[in-house]
Amino acid sequence: MNLHVLSKLPLPLREGAGGRGKYTGIPHQAGGSKGFTLIEVAVVMLVIVIVLGIVSVNLEPDRETPVRDEARRLVLLLQTAQQESILQGKILAVAIEPQGYYFLMLNDDNEFKPVAGDEVLRARPLPSGIVISRVDVEGVPEDDETKIPRLILLPTGELSPFTVIFSRGDVRWRVEGTLTGEITAQTVASAEKV
Repeated sequence: MNLHVLSKLPLPLREGAGGRGKYTGIPHQAGGSKGFTLIEVAVVMLVIVIVLGIVSVNLEPDRETPVRDEARRLVLLLQTAQQESILQGKILAVAIEPQGYYFLMLNDDNEFKPVAGDEVLRARPLPSGIVISRVDVEGVPEDDETKIPRLILLPTGELSPFTVIFSRGDVRWRVEGTLTGEITAQTVASAEKV
């Protein structure tokens, strides 16, 4: 085609104010685009699926996390109680039940009474579904099931070796203490769960 012929073709116009047309530079399309292409819809659907996948993974709690958190909480509270016992020069104890535990202090009458007015060493009920399935404290007889096991915290920092098992279904975490006062929490291996 000749350039001279091209220059005689009508140019696409856009109606402006006053009804006069002006050149838009874009060729006129007969139907115009009134929807999304298949690829655009597919990309949007892919993004939605990815976002929903991420949200659902974050909303589904890990079964082990609450048990681990409770075991670690007991470790931190026992360490705090140890320090409190050392600083005050008083004997503290922890009474451990299947649904929770609470701290006691030896008073002047040589009786253990619950610690009152202390926000940190307050009674701690366990969340629903988590139980303390086993408590072993060295030197405490296991034959008397009517007594609540007590772990004694001495002002010297020493404590009787002990094991406390937190359970939720088949998930188990163990809190252990040694004679030297070291307290740790760790998961119970499958072979040990029996």
